[in-house]
This record gives sequence, C-alpha cells and structure tokens, in this order.
Amino acid sequence: MSPVPNLGGVRIESLDDRRWSTPYRGIVTGRPTLRIIVSIAPRGMLPCEVRIEVDDASVEVTNHGGMFAMSGIEALFVVERQPPAWRFLTWYGVFARRHGRGDRLLVETPDGRVARFIERQIEERLGLRDVPVRGEVRCG
Repeated sequence: MSPVPNLGGVRIESLDDRRWSTPYRGIVTGRPTLRIIVSIAPRGMLPCEVRIEVDDASVEVTNHGGMFAMSGIEALFVVERQPPAWRFLTWYGVFARRHGRGDRLLVETPDGRVARFIERQIEERLGLRDVPVRGEVRCG
C-alpha cells in the first residue's frame, strides 16, 4: 500500500475484521479491506466526509447523500469538472468505468492531487493498471 502523502483531509485505514464485510460484497483473497476517508471542506459550504471501502471485488462509497457499491470495475480516471453549483471553481472527479455501463462518479474534490491519490489507491487494491483514459486529467 502506498504511503499517505501530505494531503490534508485524507485518511487511510486497513480493516482486517470480518465484521466489516457485508453479504453482497466478496472478500476473495482474505486481504484486509481498504478504507479511504476524505474530508471535503469547500469555501463557503459545510464540510462533508466521503468514505470509500475497497475489497477484492468491489468499491463501496458512502457520503451524506447515501451509499452505493460497484463491482466489475475496468478502469478508474480523474476528470476536471466545473459543476454548476460551484460556478467557476474547478473540481476533480474520480470516475469508475464498467463494460456496458455508464461511468460512475465515486468522489469529487477541489484538489487534483487528492483525486489522483484516491484513484491510485483503488487501482492498486483492485489490481488495475493505471491506463490513461481519453479526457483524463493527469495531475499530481
């Protein structure tokens, strides 16, 4: 596992306890589940926290709006975005791509280095190659 660089608001945990695995998620190799906790505090808005848990086969994302899980991820990539709610501020989204499905936003942050770090951690845990995707931002 990569060391955590000096990125404010990012914590990495390793969950080795079997109580954390839920019935629909598969722990295949017995390796610990990777938990990434990202604290996002945009100027003028209330801070929020996004929790990403990665096991052998899936990614589970939990935030203030709810939770979703994905499996069968083929690629991860970072895209520079300007969501309408943020006017002219640039944000970086970490997206997951699955065959035959639309791309899914996993997390969005105003710091491109944080987005790339999250992308690399998930790729490393799932055993995915860091392959450039058309339109991807290669920052940090």
